[in-house]
Amino acid sequence: MGLRNSYVLCMALMLSFSSINCIDITTILGQNPEFSTFNKYLTETKLAEQINAAKAVTILTIDNTDIAGLSGKSLDAVKTVIGTHIITDFYDEKKLFEAIGSHAELATLSPASGLAAKIYVALINEGEVAFGSAVAGSTFDAKLVRTVKTETGVLSVLQVSQPIVKVADSAPVNAAPEIVSGAAGNVASATASVVGEAPESEVAGAHAPAPSASSRTTFGFIGAVMAFASIFVAL
Repeated sequence: MGLRNSYVLCMALMLSFSSINCIDITTILGQNPEFSTFNKYLTETKLAEQINAAKAVTILTIDNTDIAGLSGKSLDAVKTVIGTHIITDFYDEKKLFEAIGSHAELATLSPASGLAAKIYVALINEGEVAFGSAVAGSTFDAKLVRTVKTETGVLSVLQVSQPIVKVADSAPVNAAPEIVSGAAGNVASATASVVGEAPESEVAGAHAPAPSASSRTTFGFIGAVMAFASIFVAL
């Protein structure tokens, strides 16, 4: 009898330890009503299933107000956007700061292909942590708001200010997201501004790119024509 009790106890302990790293993201986000829309999208796109099966994952959640722009979009478009908010590794605030400076591309669960499925983290303005798509020309507009929940090494839920990418409803899943530039109308280069440097749209007095050789040739020809015209008029 004692042997049987020991066996049952061992089985109970094994089951207990095996469930330690079990993630139930729907229940976790369900404790925060402000994330109910984001939570609903995770279920509808089946991203919740991938999160729950992960050994380590970071969720960049968005509140109901800031995610309202996805209303009415197709499920594929929603999954493309929401997928970029699921990083396939553990990043709490401390680890994010450690990642800043490494120029690392953070892989996500976005179904988009190539760089469109990856994001960067950077410091902008007065030391704010922000996220941007790894696609060239992206801006860092999705700012870190707060830590919602963390389980060291396993799960990190962070709130960000807005979607990292914006896609047209008709955009195919394997296409690069339609990146919208910042309020100033300037588009920052993700690869050039990651980590420790603000995107161009945040830097005062950013220099415009130098004209190409073809542009200089065109301007030189026009100048020569104008000079000859001036001489002819003077005669």
